[in-house]
Amino acid sequence: MTLLSDFSLFLQEKKQEDVKIAAFLAHDNIPEEMMDACGIFPFRMMFGGNEELMNASHDYLPPSTCAFTQSSIGLFAIKPSKYQFLDLVDYFIVSNHCVSDICASETITKYFNIPRLNFYVSYTKNENSEKYFRLELEDFKRQLEDITKSKLADDKLYGSIKKYNKFKQKLLELNSLNLIGSKKLHIIQEAMLFGPSYYDKLTDFIESNRDKQIHQADTLKNVILTGCSVFISDYLVDSIEDAGGNVCFFDTWIGSHYYSQIFSEDELNSNLNPYDLLVQRYKKNFLSDHSVPNFLDNKIAQLVKINNSYKKKHDKNVGVINHIIKFCDHFSMLSSYFKEKLQKEGIKVLNLERDYSGGNRGQISTRIEAYLEMLE
Repeated sequence: MTLLSDFSLFLQEKKQEDVKIAAFLAHDNIPEEMMDACGIFPFRMMFGGNEELMNASHDYLPPSTCAFTQSSIGLFAIKPSKYQFLDLVDYFIVSNHCVSDICASETITKYFNIPRLNFYVSYTKNENSEKYFRLELEDFKRQLEDITKSKLADDKLYGSIKKYNKFKQKLLELNSLNLIGSKKLHIIQEAMLFGPSYYDKLTDFIESNRDKQIHQADTLKNVILTGCSVFISDYLVDSIEDAGGNVCFFDTWIGSHYYSQIFSEDELNSNLNPYDLLVQRYKKNFLSDHSVPNFLDNKIAQLVKINNSYKKKHDKNVGVINHIIKFCDHFSMLSSYFKEKLQKEGIKVLNLERDYSGGNRGQISTRIEAYLEMLE
């Protein structure tokens, strides 16, 4: 796979430049700008799995663990040839996006002898959680300074925040192109894997596709993909397109949740110090799972808003596929409420729960086909 081989060469070049690499599971709230400002490359683990990888994790965690985190452990346990770049990881960040995230990250650091960094986030959103987030930023700063043996200067962090903000704005521009979902997702995944160094390639792609956008036939049915992210090497979006659908909006962390978290020019030019900006972003990240108790209602309200905009333009509702990776408690426990609320708004929802087993691909395709037939 060209993407993985290119990324392997990219990481090798980083190591030759004496850049440390800190990996973490692909969830939100990790302050990648702080790592970048310290000269550490933030490596987002965002690879889909298969049965072999999931089975390889069962020596460490039970099969009732989220399929994505099973696969992440399996990657380190087996290290298939195209993932040999995992040997280049210097640190692994343990964070608490969910229970499976914590367990998998702790397992990887303990059993594969990778030094750990810690960054924890409150599950509530209030004044105290903002204070706690700031304390975590300060502690993370100390951990990074211990690695680099130098102080993290505010101006360097501010420069990294501006760089990542510019990068996310360009990804947001990509999102506005009328491209088929699989193509758009591939570019989003690649950009998020390489980070701001991908900015020029991203710009070139947008410019070369701006005037030759792929306008879908009337028979292609647009859907929003929400819930769990679709990771690199996953077949799900291909299955949706093979069934006659098209993902027109990725309402996931690998998608709009990432590149919508941007600062305005007024915010960047304010007198806030860089840590104030990071706290402000955390505060405004109301679609994060760490926005208890309003996370699900916020998500539903946004999807209704997107649907209303789509309906105004196309005179019909958009479909919603709620992608649930098996044993992802964040989404599976709330799926019935989620579906009920959206269907009251006239939006048809498919709760699609799956793992990475090859044997259920046909069943998944059948369910998607049946769902798309119900859409207008």
